[in-house]
Amino acid sequence: MNQQQDKRAHYLRTYANKFHLAVVPCKEKVPKISSWQKRGVPTKEELDEWGTKYPNSNVGLVLGQASGLVGIDADGQKGIARLKEVSNGDLPDTWSFKTPGGGIRLLYRIPKGLVPKKYVESLEGEHNELALLGEGQQTIMPPSIHPNGKEYFWMKGKGPSSIEVAEAPQWMIDLMTGKKPKEQKKASQKAAKKPKEAVGVLERLAGKCPLFQESWKEQQAQGISEEDWHNWMRLLVNAGQHEAAKLFSKSSDKHDERSDARSLSLIAETDENGTGPMVRCSTFGCGEETIEGCHSTLNLNDEEITNSPGSFIRNMMDGPTLPTDPVYQPYIQALDSVDDYTIDHHGNLCSFDKKGNPFTVANFVARPTMEVIRDDGVTEDRTFRIEGVLKDAKPLPAIDVSASEFPIMSWVLKNWGIEASIRAGQNRKDLCRDAVQNMAKEVVQHRIFTHLGWCQLDDGSWVYLHSEGCIGAENITVEVEKELARYALPSEIRDAKKAAETSFSLLKIAPLDITIPLLALVYLSPLVEVLRKAGIEPNFILWLHGLTGSRKTSLSLAFLAHFGAEFISKNPPASFKDTANALEKRSFVTKDTLLLIDDYHPEASRYEAQKMAQTAQRILRMFGDRIGRGRLKSTTEFQKTYAPRGMGLVTGEDLPQGQSSVARFIGAEIKSGDVDLKMLTKIQNDGLLLSEAMVGYIKWLMPKMDDLPEILLEQFQEKREQFQKNAAHGRLGEAAAWLYLAYDLMLGYMESLDVTSSDEVKEMLGEAEDVLVSLVQKQGGQVNQERPEQIFTRILGELLSMSKVRIDPIKKSTSHYEFDSIAGEHIGWSDETFYYLLPDATYNAVVKFLASRGEAFPVKDRTLWKNLEHANMIQVEKDSEGNVHRCIKKNIPKRRANPKEKPLRPRVLHVYRNVLDSDDEGRVAQ
Repeated sequence: MNQQQDKRAHYLRTYANKFHLAVVPCKEKVPKISSWQKRGVPTKEELDEWGTKYPNSNVGLVLGQASGLVGIDADGQKGIARLKEVSNGDLPDTWSFKTPGGGIRLLYRIPKGLVPKKYVESLEGEHNELALLGEGQQTIMPPSIHPNGKEYFWMKGKGPSSIEVAEAPQWMIDLMTGKKPKEQKKASQKAAKKPKEAVGVLERLAGKCPLFQESWKEQQAQGISEEDWHNWMRLLVNAGQHEAAKLFSKSSDKHDERSDARSLSLIAETDENGTGPMVRCSTFGCGEETIEGCHSTLNLNDEEITNSPGSFIRNMMDGPTLPTDPVYQPYIQALDSVDDYTIDHHGNLCSFDKKGNPFTVANFVARPTMEVIRDDGVTEDRTFRIEGVLKDAKPLPAIDVSASEFPIMSWVLKNWGIEASIRAGQNRKDLCRDAVQNMAKEVVQHRIFTHLGWCQLDDGSWVYLHSEGCIGAENITVEVEKELARYALPSEIRDAKKAAETSFSLLKIAPLDITIPLLALVYLSPLVEVLRKAGIEPNFILWLHGLTGSRKTSLSLAFLAHFGAEFISKNPPASFKDTANALEKRSFVTKDTLLLIDDYHPEASRYEAQKMAQTAQRILRMFGDRIGRGRLKSTTEFQKTYAPRGMGLVTGEDLPQGQSSVARFIGAEIKSGDVDLKMLTKIQNDGLLLSEAMVGYIKWLMPKMDDLPEILLEQFQEKREQFQKNAAHGRLGEAAAWLYLAYDLMLGYMESLDVTSSDEVKEMLGEAEDVLVSLVQKQGGQVNQERPEQIFTRILGELLSMSKVRIDPIKKSTSHYEFDSIAGEHIGWSDETFYYLLPDATYNAVVKFLASRGEAFPVKDRTLWKNLEHANMIQVEKDSEGNVHRCIKKNIPKRRANPKEKPLRPRVLHVYRNVLDSDDEGRVAQ
């Protein structure tokens, strides 16, 4: 947007907000919005919309009753001179500005209830005119740009910021209300009896077409120009409205015998039906946006707009008789503003051909009564509630049609059966679709949110959604699957401090290395949206593991009751019995909420064990990478993906394997006897208090939502650096930092309710830091154990101990080289410094052993050699070109001494002996 556009946009808002003027955006001199003649002061929302949709528009001021203002437009020297003459100098100081064409504009206020008509005097010479602008008109305001490229500007000391707008002088009111000598003649002419039908045609056209309304008023006042008279007369005649055309011409004193002759000539040019080619809107100077505003849709033929004002009156010729049964009244009313369609006396939906003759589109009528928008926070799915009536007044059942299904029209046969029929013929289905859609202009919109957690409404306010409504607003509908219906929060808090104390007491239900991460995770969940906006969305899971009977599920449900009291004694919302796709969808819906996935346990069946392990890996990558699984439809289009938007808590008897997997969760071990069962029972009886505590916390966060991203980002970066000093993997340090931030915020909320003191908060933060450092260090050990090189050396050590493989001394006497009595597959040699391992044989032996246990080695052989190098477990060498060789050639003596035979020279891994040796014992046959 350039400086001039900024200036006009600023004045548009200033005129509306500061001076309460009925302004509208204009393209040059034409308003860009429909029905502008009756508009008042625009709302903030309208101004925001116009600023986006029409960034380079001029500023128009609506005149007449809508604004209570009228204008004087004096063009040219003769126009200004005539103004002085007519006013006799009675021109009170008021808002005044100059036009780029050399004219002046003066604005005045009129009494309430006055209907000021336009008064025009066309003077001799080009661009010389005096006009009093009133009802149904508008004037372009400074600093708008004239088509000649120049700017309108306020006269010095005559702008709204300098003086008040003056009351209109009496002479001006008299002229604009028709109190002049010729009025008696006009009044008697207008009082003559007019054909009722012709009047109805003109009134309908005036109600639909602002330009005709203005021209008709001008025609009645002093008559329109020859060109305008001819265009409007041709339009009325070709639409078949001959009597209306005659009445329009006769409504001016200018009408004479020549006018009658010209009218008859136009009628004589029509066809046998009394109609002719429709005069287009563009003939009257209307642009694309104005036409679309009046007609809703643009009719195009070879890229030319063919819309005509005649479409508003052509179905008033000899159209079908409307049905009289009351069941059709809503449909008749809906079609009253849709000029291309009507209903015949049988109840058939009808349209009109180019000559205005009706034809049947369908043997039923239908209209939308409600538009349902299902909002998941990312996309909106729309369905339409449609009601219908079959011909002869037979009601059809109301149906729900999806937005994707609606334009195809197959829903008619699918839902209403064989009787409901769209007629054969070109475009009949599309005409039926267009008629139904155009009857939906005032349809009720109902938005249903299909997710939990934070949502920012259109007015910028934040609300927190749960299955039974939301915190922060009323009349909000939320719809989630049955399994998530228990995520329901109470509408009121009975005692905020008592609720917070109950939540706080959960720290004592088990050891702190269990309860601190659990409670921190609970209070971290509503922060996901905030952290996402800060660019630091959490990407880990808390994994609570322990043997069966350790009460891990009961304890987890007690913490989950913060998000719904019913969880306290019911089944978890998700488990490893669910499909991975179902878990993915639930993790998406439970936005800014905690999803408990229960019961990761060993399985006797290898297939079931692998299936559960795969589900665990899917969950870890979902939450760890914040992505959903991409899938293709049969049409090769991508299906919708569901990335997690809340936090995850998993319970299990076992832990998943794999270095990257272990780095995606924080593990907390629970042992038998860790849970205080008496306290657990008490908490289970106080489940509602826990959910009330969460409501209080959410309300406490609500006014901070816009400021928290910046605040938490700075704190996170500081704590992440601190925790990563003790982390074997960068992810673990980040996870600890997120839990610490949430724990800190939770303590801040508790302190605000006097549940704890500032000194206690400092002490508890120190405890939390120690617990999280300890968890990170333990998890780091697990991460190291899951490194490919560690798995490799560990499994190879087991194979050697079990004599499944063997490594021979390189200097052993040849008499012992037959190895008939030595068990195990030969995989290499050794000396005092290295184990020389055959790479393929060694790798295959390890992979085969893991496969026998239903496990897979995490990397390919070449990647493993790189890992061994980086861990300083093997010797490597570089050639003259700088290439690294990890498998180096080594001279190996032949099995039987023969001076003529050269030694073996295979490429082998040079593994340092201390990598495989345990204590002081080598793993070779001595």
